[in-house]
Amino acid sequence: PDMRSANVIAVAAHNGVLALDGCGGSSGPAKSQFVTKADAICKTTQTQATPLIHQITAGGAALVTGGATAARQIAPAVQRLHTVAASGFARLKALAQPSGAKAAIEKFLTPLAKVIDAIDKAAAALSQGQGPQALGLLQQAQPLAQQVTSAATAYGLPQCESILSALG
Repeated sequence: PDMRSANVIAVAAHNGVLALDGCGGSSGPAKSQFVTKADAICKTTQTQATPLIHQITAGGAALVTGGATAARQIAPAVQRLHTVAASGFARLKALAQPSGAKAAIEKFLTPLAKVIDAIDKAAAALSQGQGPQALGLLQQAQPLAQQVTSAATAYGLPQCESILSALG
């Protein structure tokens, strides 16, 4: 179960952050302009998140065996991951959206916001030494991360979609 726990953390965190990488907030631009800007945000978010994901994955197995100490050691990386994810999400929400695209973009942003919230709650649990609770929160976010991936694919955000599919 050690490796499985590490993988759950990595996939949930990765999907949460990289899920970030997808959509925005007003009306006007052509879809192609929106996709270009959203994909650039995705790529930047991925670059910032990847080292944190590796750090979390490396420490994830210790959550099962190492208890509260291991949880507290991983907490700062998960909190930084949340910060990176929330920043990318804010930039996506700020993008002007093509007219008529709000519903499609919300299918991406709504579950993404919930994944980011789960990462934040997991970081708080870890900082209190609660590894199993943090794992549970991240496992619950998995279906939401899948919704984000599906919505990115459906809307045609290749950078965001490919990032997420690479994460599993």
